[in-house]
Amino acid sequence: MAIISELCIVLLVSLLGEVISYILPFTFPSALVSLFLMLVLLATGAIKEERIEHVTAFFLSNMAFFFVPAGVKLVENLDAFLSSWLEILVIVVVSLLTTFLAAAKSVEFVEFLTERYLKKRGAKT
Repeated sequence: MAIISELCIVLLVSLLGEVISYILPFTFPSALVSLFLMLVLLATGAIKEERIEHVTAFFLSNMAFFFVPAGVKLVENLDAFLSSWLEILVIVVVSLLTTFLAAAKSVEFVEFLTERYLKKRGAKT
């Protein structure tokens, strides 16, 4: 019964993300709204990690299964994919490098803020 309540929590947050995404005056993916909402709920303690740990562990351990429809769609449209493989490759490489750069700069910024905070408190890094 606990798994059903955990699944209900995750599905309710997902549904709320869908509603918020629909209400927004601009286009924004409901999945990202749901993820941000779950982050806020977990960070504020409104939802405890223990309340969703089993169902989220299941989703993470079976993540590959959720990519099967995308893989099937790719194979169905393989001719369109192959006709523009160079453009797709450029987009993948540029977005990969941009993501790496953004992640690295984010880590550097957090380290800078942490060092500044620790110096302000008088602690040594």
